[in-house]
Amino acid sequence: MWLLLIVFLGLGVHRLLSQMFRPAWINWALLPGTVVSEVAYIFGCLITGGEIRRARIMPTSPDSKSAGDAEPITESAAKLKVIGPVVAALVAMVACAGGILAASSLLGEPVMDEFSAAGGSLAKSLPTSWDLLWVQIDRQVGLLRHTCDALSRLDWLDWRVPLFAYLGVCLSVRLAPVRRDLRATLAAAVVIAGVIAIVGRFSNRFGDLMRDIWPLLAYVYATLLLLLIAALLVRGVVLLLGVLTGRRSGTA
Repeated sequence: MWLLLIVFLGLGVHRLLSQMFRPAWINWALLPGTVVSEVAYIFGCLITGGEIRRARIMPTSPDSKSAGDAEPITESAAKLKVIGPVVAALVAMVACAGGILAASSLLGEPVMDEFSAAGGSLAKSLPTSWDLLWVQIDRQVGLLRHTCDALSRLDWLDWRVPLFAYLGVCLSVRLAPVRRDLRATLAAAVVIAGVIAIVGRFSNRFGDLMRDIWPLLAYVYATLLLLLIAALLVRGVVLLLGVLTGRRSGTA
């Protein structure tokens, strides 16, 4: 469940940012995640026999405000119409997840220690009743508060902290390939979740590994949730100012 929510959160954050700023600016701001996601997606297309027709991170015309808003950065033709896009999305997601794990292993100790100390965690079971659902929603608010507390206590002068935070945002937002077939992306997420569940059931070592990276999963989820709320607030303020200044219609 959390993996699917992370995918939706990442797509939502990227879409909101692309509506407020030029898509090319967003691609440059998220450059590490953009490069990892697009290169992995290209690799996934190629190993399934697909054809890559164009790959870029900037629009053809630098002055175009809408270039790249509706079209994918990498233009590809899948040989396997159903399996090809799913495999390409799967490879891109695994690559970004691997990048997050590598960044956490090399740079994330100060951030993860503070996040865990603040009490940031995710439930490992789905709510099975209406009351438990509301408890789960209440925990999301608590998770946001714990995340903000942890961020406020971090030593941002430690170079590892801002670098890990930046890489974490870039790779998390681009975890799901943007401007792709959403069905293929969701299918890839379901495949990953299914493999994790099956392997975890039969392998104790894999279960121990999942327990070790669970705090990192909670951090990624909390970061994306915080970014989505911040992006929604900023967009709401911008739209409100547009209405008040007469640049936008109040009935839009």
